[in-house]
Amino acid sequence: MPKVSLRRSFFASRSASFSSFFCRLLLTASVAVSLVHVFDANAATISLGALLESRPATQPWSASFVDSVNKLKKIDKDLKVSLSYQAFDPTSAEPVARQMLGAPVDVLIMHSFALNDVAHKLAAQNPKVVMSVSSFDQPMKPNLNISTVSYLQVGYSQCWLLAKLSKSGKIGFVGAMPVPYANELLKACELGANAAKSGTTVLSAFSNSFSDQQATREQARTLVERGADGLFPASATEDSLGGFQLCEQQKIPCVGWASDIKRYAPNYGVSSAVIDWSVSIHALVDQARTGKLDATTFDATYGNHGLVSVTASGNAAKLIPANVKADFDAMVRDLIAEKVSLPKSTAHPCCE
Repeated sequence: MPKVSLRRSFFASRSASFSSFFCRLLLTASVAVSLVHVFDANAATISLGALLESRPATQPWSASFVDSVNKLKKIDKDLKVSLSYQAFDPTSAEPVARQMLGAPVDVLIMHSFALNDVAHKLAAQNPKVVMSVSSFDQPMKPNLNISTVSYLQVGYSQCWLLAKLSKSGKIGFVGAMPVPYANELLKACELGANAAKSGTTVLSAFSNSFSDQQATREQARTLVERGADGLFPASATEDSLGGFQLCEQQKIPCVGWASDIKRYAPNYGVSSAVIDWSVSIHALVDQARTGKLDATTFDATYGNHGLVSVTASGNAAKLIPANVKADFDAMVRDLIAEKVSLPKSTAHPCCE
C-alpha cells in the first residue's frame, strides 16, 4: 500500500428494495454467503468503474475486490465493469477516474486509501454519481460512501488457528509498517493466539515496505529462526507474498486475509479471512439503480458476511487436525454471535 495515511476502509452497504432487483442471502454450511439476485427484463444496465492498487496476482487486497466483482457480474448480467490498476499514485489515478466519469460510469469505486483526497474532490464535483473510497473519514453526503473491515476479527481468528497448530508455542506476525491497521491486527493476533493456547508468544517484525517482497521474506525468516513455526504475513499488500513464499519454502503453516491464501501459498496456507466485497458493491449498485443515494459506512465482519472464513483445501487441509478444524469453526461462529469479547477498535472507532 502507498506510504500515506495508511488506514483502510471500504464503502457503505445498505440494500434498498425496488421492483426490478432484489437479493436473498443463503448461508452455507461453512459460514460463507452467496448473493442471489433476480432481475426482470427492464433491469437498468449499470456501469461501474474501479481503481485498484495492483493486479490480483501480486496483491491480496486487490485480488479480493476483483474476485468479488466477478462474482457479482455472474449474478447481475446488467452490470458492466471497467478496472484500472493505477491507484497507488493519486496524480496518475485522478485523470483515469475523470475519464471513467466522462464515459460515464454510474458507480465509481476508489479501492485505495491513497485516493481519499481525490475521492472527496470528485464526489463534490459529481454529486449524482455513487462513489466509494477506502478511508477512515466519515461518509460525505450525498454520494461518497466509506467502508472498512474488522481488523480485530481478522487478526483474532487467524492467529487463533496458528496458535492451535503451533508446537513451539511461538508464531510469527510480519507486517509492512507499524501503522494503525497493522497495530490493530497485531493486537488482535495476540488476543486470538492466547485465547487458543494460553502462553503463546507472538513474535513480530515489519519490513518497512508495502511492495518489497524480499524484505518481508527476510523479516519472516528471522521470526522462523527465533522459533516461530507458523506465520501471518499481515499487510495484504504486495510485500506479503514474500512471507507466503517463505512458508512454502520452510513448510510451515501460513494464514492470511483479504484474498484466499491458496492463491499465494497453495501447500501451506491453512486459512484466510476473505473479504467479500460483493456485499458492499451490491449496495452501491442498488443506489445507482434506484437513484436513492445514501452515503454510509460499512464495516465488513463475519457477522454481516463481509468477512468469510475459508480454510485450506487439498494438501494444506492435512495440516489441520479434524478436532482443531471443528474448534476453529466454532470460534468463528462465536465471533458471528458476538460471544467473543474484543476491545473497541482504535483503527476505525466509527464501527466497533
